[in-house]
Amino acid sequence: MNQAVAAERNPGERSVRLKTSLFSRHENLTPLSIFLGFILIIVALQLYTQGLHKYPTFISPVNLLNIMQQVAVPGIVAVGMTFVMLSGGIDLSVGMLASLVSIIVASGISTWGLSVTVSIALGIGAAVFLETLMGFIISRTKVEPFIITLGGMITFQGMALLLSNSREVILNGELNFCKINLIEGAKDPVTTLNLVIPPYVLLFFFLILVGGLVLRFTKFGRRIYAVGTNPHAAYLAGINVKNTRLSVYVIMGLLVGIGATMLLSRINTGIVTLGQGLEIDTIAMVVIGGTALRGGKGSMLGTLIGIFFLGSIGNAMNMLRLPSEVQFVAKGLVVIIAVSAGDVSSKVTGFLARRKDKAAARRSIAI
Repeated sequence: MNQAVAAERNPGERSVRLKTSLFSRHENLTPLSIFLGFILIIVALQLYTQGLHKYPTFISPVNLLNIMQQVAVPGIVAVGMTFVMLSGGIDLSVGMLASLVSIIVASGISTWGLSVTVSIALGIGAAVFLETLMGFIISRTKVEPFIITLGGMITFQGMALLLSNSREVILNGELNFCKINLIEGAKDPVTTLNLVIPPYVLLFFFLILVGGLVLRFTKFGRRIYAVGTNPHAAYLAGINVKNTRLSVYVIMGLLVGIGATMLLSRINTGIVTLGQGLEIDTIAMVVIGGTALRGGKGSMLGTLIGIFFLGSIGNAMNMLRLPSEVQFVAKGLVVIIAVSAGDVSSKVTGFLARRKDKAAARRSIAI
């Protein structure tokens, strides 16, 4: 009762509580709602075309595990992209860097006579070094990250072409240990097909978990949010803005190196087109998950939703036997809708909050 009286006497305090709608309290609710709506539409289409007596294969265990395998590698890179974008940066070079790493690892094994371990370490080390170099330039100058990483993308493509002499570097299964089936013999109860979970899928979930914990519970994570929100205020608060920006690109390099190695293990061929389009997919995943391009807003849980959302689109289009051209259109529309929905939701919430503020003010004047 006393709280109600205090709220009537202080409409400003009451309005703060009224402003916090369900969507504003849970920033991941908008992309999650769109994702669940997409799943319901695909399931309904399958039930309509196949009949109600058939189980929709889109949500069968074997297909869900197939989606996990498809999104695991870009998902690993998307973890790093989340760190970069939360700090207010962006990285357009990850696709060509992944191609370069694949050629380094494959060349080390098949051409240079290095062991598998040394070749992988060399590829990942090269990725970390090159990303650190770009991060140093970005953090120490006022040049936009877009321009620096665009130049990096072109440079890495040229390096990959020179290193491979514009040819494929083929492996003989030396990295097959990265894609062994951890649940050998398991069957899908719906389709009776074999269930497959390779190690890189578990690695993907582990990195998502670690990334989420770092962002949520560590000083480093809070500094990334602070730098992305307002670098000048973060500097005045005692945060080393330059080193924080540099560190996220170091993390990006490590994860690109790991992701490229896992991707190489899947196709056994190092080639300059291996990472083509990877930067677009990872940026789309992070943006769909609610991370702001300007930085300071987003979460690893949102990125996880975006990863599975974007991965499910291509999978669903294939199951519906739609051409690849339609998939590009669908992916583009989903990015536009997901980003627009978040903005519209915030505007609607603000509009309703202002109406409630006005109503509360009128009641307080009447009293």
